[in-house]
Amino acid sequence: MFENIMLSIRGIRSHKMRSALTMLGIIIGIAAIIVIVSIIGGASAELKDQMVGDSTNTVKVSLYSKDDKYSSYAVEEKGPIVGITTIDDDTINQVLDIDGISDATSVYIRLYAMDVAYLANNTSCSGYGVDADYFPFSGLVLTSGRLFTNHDYENHNNVVIITDSLASDLFRNEDPIGKTMQCGNELFTVVGVMTKLVDYSEINSITDYYVSVGFDDKAVYIPATSWNDAAGYDDIQKLVVKIDDPDKIITAATAAADVLNSTLPESTFEYKSGTLSEDADYLKEIMRITSLLLVGIASISLLVGGIGVMNIMLVSVTERTREIGLKKALGARRRVILGQFLTESVVLTSIGGMIGVLIGIGLAKLVGMIVQMPIVISVGAIAISVGFSMGVGIIFGLVPSVKAANLNPIDALRYE
Repeated sequence: MFENIMLSIRGIRSHKMRSALTMLGIIIGIAAIIVIVSIIGGASAELKDQMVGDSTNTVKVSLYSKDDKYSSYAVEEKGPIVGITTIDDDTINQVLDIDGISDATSVYIRLYAMDVAYLANNTSCSGYGVDADYFPFSGLVLTSGRLFTNHDYENHNNVVIITDSLASDLFRNEDPIGKTMQCGNELFTVVGVMTKLVDYSEINSITDYYVSVGFDDKAVYIPATSWNDAAGYDDIQKLVVKIDDPDKIITAATAAADVLNSTLPESTFEYKSGTLSEDADYLKEIMRITSLLLVGIASISLLVGGIGVMNIMLVSVTERTREIGLKKALGARRRVILGQFLTESVVLTSIGGMIGVLIGIGLAKLVGMIVQMPIVISVGAIAISVGFSMGVGIIFGLVPSVKAANLNPIDALRYE
């Protein structure tokens, strides 16, 4: 075998241009497959990281109308709905028993629709009516003041915690702690200022910014027991769950929605983890189909390359007919001749495959740098690509090898 490999390498080196052109189809095909698999892998990894919404690994489970499965806002705008009760502690405890969920809390949310003011300054922001256990996994850190206390909840105190961005808009250069601001139609006292923990070194695009910082970086947090003072009524609550393992996000979020749905009467409403499960499955299926389609297209290059290998090996057999006849006349068996030419075909395609892998990795990283997206180089894809190129050599080298092995030694020696 080693001797056949050395003979193959010597033959490739003696016909450099011909060998290079023969390998070109294999190189292009393998490089294309590596690039495609790397990009799809990177996109899948990014989707997996972003499916949980942000760096806090949280998912919101909201109430949807069965007639409008793509937006919960239509439900939220209705205000209280008969038969839809608040999410109680028993329900939360059932959710916490779900595998993959490490924490959960209920929350009222008004996205970008809470009117706030201080003196002559006014703006709109997101409003959150939260329980005491919301903050530990909110991704927020207190920069001044305090958090809500049990006394605040028990006495329905009109106190708020605001984000530093909102504090800057409303209070300008003043210290907001202890000041009174208006939320909705009521006055609240600011007891704390919070900011979101963000690793800005990982923000390389506007998408990264919105995933890490969020659209609602201007927000006001109100004790859930005082929510209707600011909002005017008790909105439908959402459930916020923390999922530590992104691999379990779909099953865990769906299970949490099922727990909430078990508390609903027969109605036209249902709790869902947004359209997370459907979107994740849909996007994964789209990526899978796209990947298969693109890999299939790239494989056409391998097919063309394989045909080129067969062609050049047939030429090689013709050129070396007298050599084959001489070897057979000296006692070389049929399988020796078969092995020699088959090895040469496999070596030719394997070298092309390895060059294609190197070019593919380089191109994948270049594409990642240009479009600013993660690239995942799959070791499995590299191994399969090299193995596939060897398979191409075996399949398309078999016919020329069999032809060489079946040559009649007398006819071969007479060949001019």
